[in-house]
Amino acid sequence: MSNVQEEGGFFVVGVSKVVRNDDPAAIGVLWETFRSTDVRARIGADASRETYCVYHDYGGDFMDPYRMTIGYRVASAVASEGLHCAEVPRQWVAVYDVRGPQPQSLIAQWQAIWNGDLNRSYRADYDIYDADDPEAVSVRVGVVPS
Repeated sequence: MSNVQEEGGFFVVGVSKVVRNDDPAAIGVLWETFRSTDVRARIGADASRETYCVYHDYGGDFMDPYRMTIGYRVASAVASEGLHCAEVPRQWVAVYDVRGPQPQSLIAQWQAIWNGDLNRSYRADYDIYDADDPEAVSVRVGVVPS
């Protein structure tokens, strides 16, 4: 079950690539790139503690290509060379708190979202990985307000 709330916009700086949900290997490669790149050090003190994974620049719905950016929330839209800045706009989001072994629990939640009946906006969706609990992720899905 989710609740819907309005959230202000923000920026995330990190590694980024255009991917598709039907190519999980490419998504895995991006996560490996993130893990092997010291993104937080390149951002500096402005980086959030939590890791953000933003799904944006959708080419259509969830089965079409989209850009995935993994990094940290920052105060300004400045990215050093080799990093990408994703803008998450002010929007209404459905919020899902996911607990359990990762990434299996997160994948199951996204599959439920894809098979559900949310009126998605496809502007920007994102996951927030808890900095202190590796089994806690908050999923935020942009929706069209009713």
